[in-house]
Amino acid sequence: MEGKNNHMKTISKKLAALILVAALGCSAASCSFGPGKWSYQTDTATISAGTWIYSTYQSYNDAVSKITEANADNEDFDVQLMDITKEKVEDKNAVDWIFDDAKDKCIGILTLEKLVKDKKVTLDQEQLQSTEDMYAQYYSYSDEAVKFYEALGVSEESFVTANVRYNYLRSELFTKIYGKDGEKEVPEEDVKKYYKENYINYYYIAYSLKTTDEEGNSVDIDAETKDKVTTNFNKYRNMLNNDKKTTDDVETQYKTDFEAESVPSSGTTTLKTTFDDAEASQMSDNLKKAIKDAKEEEAVVKTIDDTLYLIYKGSVSKLADKIKYSEDAGEKETDYVDRASVVYNMKQDEFDKYIEDEKAKLKYDTNDACLSAYSVERTVKIVKEN
Repeated sequence: MEGKNNHMKTISKKLAALILVAALGCSAASCSFGPGKWSYQTDTATISAGTWIYSTYQSYNDAVSKITEANADNEDFDVQLMDITKEKVEDKNAVDWIFDDAKDKCIGILTLEKLVKDKKVTLDQEQLQSTEDMYAQYYSYSDEAVKFYEALGVSEESFVTANVRYNYLRSELFTKIYGKDGEKEVPEEDVKKYYKENYINYYYIAYSLKTTDEEGNSVDIDAETKDKVTTNFNKYRNMLNNDKKTTDDVETQYKTDFEAESVPSSGTTTLKTTFDDAEASQMSDNLKKAIKDAKEEEAVVKTIDDTLYLIYKGSVSKLADKIKYSEDAGEKETDYVDRASVVYNMKQDEFDKYIEDEKAKLKYDTNDACLSAYSVERTVKIVKEN
């Protein structure tokens, strides 16, 4: 849900009138704020009117993002002047898209509520409450935010449900199915095989061979500095290759050599698909190629794009031997690979399809009067006026 809660908007003085209009709209449509007022429901759970409203607000923000992205190359496009009712999202009228997306969010929650009950998933009420408390603070982070949500007709409870319930239930259901002792727990060898084939471990230190002169021009660093950097980087390479030192040892030595408090380094273990993703990576294509071409557990020093790099690619095979459940790790044990995160990457597509299939089969009731009173157009109007 991150990224969907950007509610830091300037709230106008029209809110009091909007609150009154919202309340009158509720009464007229037999749908009001408060407990027992619903938009969708099954025999397992109910989506409140407020959660439906907040879902339309979330979907509105998603639609705006998609429209803005689609117009990235349009110099005449101004999101502030945009009339969303005349826009399209994914070849669909934007208002229709927002309605369908908001409905999908609500039906998704109902689907998970049913599956959690059917599969007898035990929820950690303490953890759930802790997460809900955090989002309750988000709801009331300012008087302006509270007034805005009240104008929409979104209570704290509805806000929390929309932001917390789906993700929490989804995580717990996934663990029930694919986690330790789950009905589809993945065999250890399959997890290791997937990890070895799909992950990459890398580390590098970068030092720019360019600097800026007094006139702001980009120029080469002086010969003395370049020789010092090159000599030290070659030393670090030998530390890793010949002396079997660690990258932590290299960083300590770097701070000494350059009298620095920090090291311009980067390193992680990630999916190869994430590594290759241009939007997710800040690395140049040349640097990524150098990392992929490097041999595991062999450091190299290379000049790439006017920058000197020490590059080291770790062994994912050795890391695969450290995969374990967090609950099996010792209290102070940190040098292990979390099995749950690897399994999630393995099975998330399969799990998503399962949820979508179950969502399509779900039988639910719809309160048309409530959806009419709290239409997408109403949400758009309130957002635009605030």
